[in-house]
Amino acid sequence: MDGDRGEKLPFRLKFCYGGAEGSLSLMWTMFYIYFMIFLTDVAGVSPSTAGAIMMIATIWDAITDPLVGIWSDNIKSKWGRRRPFILLTALPFGVCSWLLFSDFGLSSGWTVAYFVMVVIMFFTAHTLINIPYTALAAEVTQDYDRRTSLISYRLGWSQFTTIMAATLPLILSKYFEKMLGSERMGWLVTAALLGGFSVFPLLLTWRFTRGYELFPENVGFRLKGLREVWRNRSFPYTLGAYAAGAVALNISAQMIPYFTKYNLRFSEEKTSLVFLVLFVATLLWVPVIAVATTRLGKRRAYMVFSTAWAIPQGFAIFLLQPGRDIILFALMLIAAGGVAAIPMVQWNMIPDVVEVDEYKTGLRQEGMYIGITTFVQKCAVAIALLFNGLILSVVGYQADVEQTSGALLGIRLLFGWGTVLFLLISILLCYLCPMTKERHDALRECIRLKKEGRQCDESAIRELL
Repeated sequence: MDGDRGEKLPFRLKFCYGGAEGSLSLMWTMFYIYFMIFLTDVAGVSPSTAGAIMMIATIWDAITDPLVGIWSDNIKSKWGRRRPFILLTALPFGVCSWLLFSDFGLSSGWTVAYFVMVVIMFFTAHTLINIPYTALAAEVTQDYDRRTSLISYRLGWSQFTTIMAATLPLILSKYFEKMLGSERMGWLVTAALLGGFSVFPLLLTWRFTRGYELFPENVGFRLKGLREVWRNRSFPYTLGAYAAGAVALNISAQMIPYFTKYNLRFSEEKTSLVFLVLFVATLLWVPVIAVATTRLGKRRAYMVFSTAWAIPQGFAIFLLQPGRDIILFALMLIAAGGVAAIPMVQWNMIPDVVEVDEYKTGLRQEGMYIGITTFVQKCAVAIALLFNGLILSVVGYQADVEQTSGALLGIRLLFGWGTVLFLLISILLCYLCPMTKERHDALRECIRLKKEGRQCDESAIRELL
């Protein structure tokens, strides 16, 4: 195992580690971009009810995150603590992904009940993979810069499958609709294809991360350990920045189909092109962000790229009118840096924070930290999703008709200033976070000395403690 011996992580490991993120991002992105408009425009659910369904799903997802995190922290097995979750949940995840976009023509009440049940099943499977998988990164390597390299491959997979999720559903559903004569069947077959595909990268990660697990002897849930999480000075800031950034991403992604369809009058193919430009650009930004993170540190890099997205988003939103396509595509190219930086840098920052807890308690509780982080993040996203649905209802949105000026303005403000507001909150919290590369290096040295029974000069890490 890599540990802290200075060995480079092999390419095969880094590439295959990212596979699970590819599966998760594929269906996560498809859900948050298209599920609401699928419910309103295909399944015939009202916007407020659609927002409520998505809120229920996200809150359920949030509740299960810390429980799965604590569970995976405290497993003792010869297969490790994290990898068994990935293997056992791969197939159920694919099946639930298919059911998400399958409307079987039930009555209105049973349709709502069906989708509530399916989103709960989907997010249960998602959590059982995502939390152990994310915690596995902190086990593969404890080096500050090698974590950046590892997470870069994770983001590469994420952006590749995000491109698939953002561009293919509209194209494939329209193709199968023409072939099968039904919009519902078009979405059902599309979801079956993408859900089936999502199983295989999960198995790739499970197979090729073998041998990189930690097998700690000192496991077992401690209430004191849960309390220590909130005494970790870097954690609240990292947690808040992660949650606010995720809300910004989800508001923007969810509102793009509405904004392009109704405000800019784009076809499905042209909306798919918008997402293609956005997420191809994020792939191009990944190596730039990796270099910037190494040179500037994670915190500064995060603020730079998020600010570079927030400023044009806030100003360009009122310049975007039908016929001014070039402005939107320019915005997508610039925004791609922030879209890529938010998950890439935050996935890097969380394992660093975990090691403050390791120094203080002697325990490695990656699962609990990641579970709590995603719990708070998803609760925030759930509220934002419900808010989006309520705002659309309040401004008078009606599916597949010419929208009123009030509805068009509501969509424009949600897409523009709603995104910017949460980006600014995330940037501020990241600025206040005390974790830096220099302090993390000093922290790793203190952990090493403590394990050897030697004294450590805590002056360099006092701000973290």
